[in-house]
Amino acid sequence: MHTYRGNIHIHSCYSDGTGSIKEIAEAAASAGLDYIIITDHETVTGIKDEAVYNGVVVLVGSEINRKHSHYLAFNIDQTIGSNEDNPQEVIDQVSKAGGFGAIAHPFEKGSAYIEKGKAYPWIKWPVFRFQGLEIWNYTSHWRGRFPSSLKTLYCFFLNRSAAMDGPSSDCLKLWDCYNRSGHRIFGIGGSDAHASLYRLGPLKVTIFTYNYIFRTINTYIYMEEELSSDFPRAKAQIYKALQEGHSFLSYDILHPAAGFLFYGLSNDRIILPGSELDYEENIELRVKSPYRRSLIRVILDGKLFLEAKTDDISFKPAVPGVYRVEVYYRPLMGHPRPWIYANPIYVKTYFPR
Repeated sequence: MHTYRGNIHIHSCYSDGTGSIKEIAEAAASAGLDYIIITDHETVTGIKDEAVYNGVVVLVGSEINRKHSHYLAFNIDQTIGSNEDNPQEVIDQVSKAGGFGAIAHPFEKGSAYIEKGKAYPWIKWPVFRFQGLEIWNYTSHWRGRFPSSLKTLYCFFLNRSAAMDGPSSDCLKLWDCYNRSGHRIFGIGGSDAHASLYRLGPLKVTIFTYNYIFRTINTYIYMEEELSSDFPRAKAQIYKALQEGHSFLSYDILHPAAGFLFYGLSNDRIILPGSELDYEENIELRVKSPYRRSLIRVILDGKLFLEAKTDDISFKPAVPGVYRVEVYYRPLMGHPRPWIYANPIYVKTYFPR
């Protein structure tokens, strides 16, 4: 099994970001990423720049809709028009174009101290036939977190990780609800990178440079084969892994998540996250964290099934259901911090022939 680290939901100068795709790729290479996905607003202009840059596979999708109900579209080669009044139509148009997508920052909140309270939540429910959900978005997470300008400035300049207290409970509940009802929704982490330039009095400050933000919330993919050096092949591999949910997301500033494993075993066959596993006597689920002081939580159909302060557990599923994993980072002092969220393994009722 091979693991590759990437950053999803990035804006370039083709929309409201400040960097060229080449500059963004250089920042990604400096951060040690294996792939990135540019998602400029309502355009796929950057698709002409798709390539492998210094070992980083650069892919281009799009973020559709502006005022609300943002949708990340992947593996498309044409611009899909916005439709905020009927975002289901956007979802369906992406699928018709041969792509797939994820709902972006569905429960985003605003703060009077950040862009005058702007927020871009998803407001049209229910929707169906989408494939993914952005579970944790770094830039979006900052909105609505601070009751005062003083605390905003303190966290931005002195303690940025203090703002990152995990995905919203509403988003996790939504994810679990869709999955246990049979919709099979994969989760991703996003950065929403813009590297925007702001003026603070006499100072000009770049809010979250690409180089910095590529070290925050990343999405790791599992692949059974090595990532190809041939661009078209690598593109297909990455999109296949994402669409099938063979992935997990991590807040890497706490600790790099390379080495994290969540998989099933059935007759010596490895079952990756996002896959189905028949419920039989000999099946087993395993979790391995790369950090010794971890708190591992196993969630079954949206409820806590197992919790252990360890870096390595294995267990037999008690019943059929949707099993996903959360890992909390346990510092030497202080409370455990939300860190890793893995896509589910779907343990299905077994009907022998």
